[in-house]
Amino acid sequence: MMTFYTLTKIEAKLVWRGLDILIFGIIFPIIVALLFGYIMNNELFTQGNTMFLHSYPAVVTISILATGVMGLPLTIADYRHRHILKRFQVTPASPLTLLCAQALVQFIASMLSFLGVTAVYLFVFNYEMAGSFGLFLCSYLFVLMAMYSIGILIGSIVPDQKAANLWGSLAYFGMLLFSGATIPFEIFPQILQNVFAFLPLSQGIQLLKEVSLGGVLSDMIFPIVTMMACVFISGFLSIKYFRWK
Repeated sequence: MMTFYTLTKIEAKLVWRGLDILIFGIIFPIIVALLFGYIMNNELFTQGNTMFLHSYPAVVTISILATGVMGLPLTIADYRHRHILKRFQVTPASPLTLLCAQALVQFIASMLSFLGVTAVYLFVFNYEMAGSFGLFLCSYLFVLMAMYSIGILIGSIVPDQKAANLWGSLAYFGMLLFSGATIPFEIFPQILQNVFAFLPLSQGIQLLKEVSLGGVLSDMIFPIVTMMACVFISGFLSIKYFRWK
């Protein structure tokens, strides 16, 4: 436990030394929350709810993408390139401990962003959640785990940093733009909605929307199954094909 604590402190210092996680993981989602709050009106949008109510479950996922789909793969690829993972194989602190410490640092950044975005919606725009906030938080953590598993998978199988940057960027910007995180999913034409629905985060955001709006369980089953599939498939492939060097 002391080893994990020490590694986490070191990883936190290394991560926070750069500005990427601060800008894209924390500040950017809060700015989007402010913009959405001022731009989106209270006119009925879909299913008797406003666009503003639909925006909160989407905006809180931006930090998940930044930390999990971009931050984790790039870090894993960088550690592999510098042979850090290989060296840790012969030390009391295993490579898995190092990766868990890095994931924890990214998770903390995501939660800071979650708190910041939530504070903006609650205290600046008087947001009121129809569903259970406790259930929403559990769903958020579930979606985070699924997205992080995808990020770890990318970092596990890419051959080098360039590939990690390429595939991480494709996953990040693809889901940022087309899953509903920044552009409301409901405004896309139906044919594009049918295509973009296959993106994992599309189902994650759908789950968060159903929970926040007090939806019925039957509408949550497919998103839940999709998130579970992401976790198990990504986890299996990460373990099977992880590159140490």
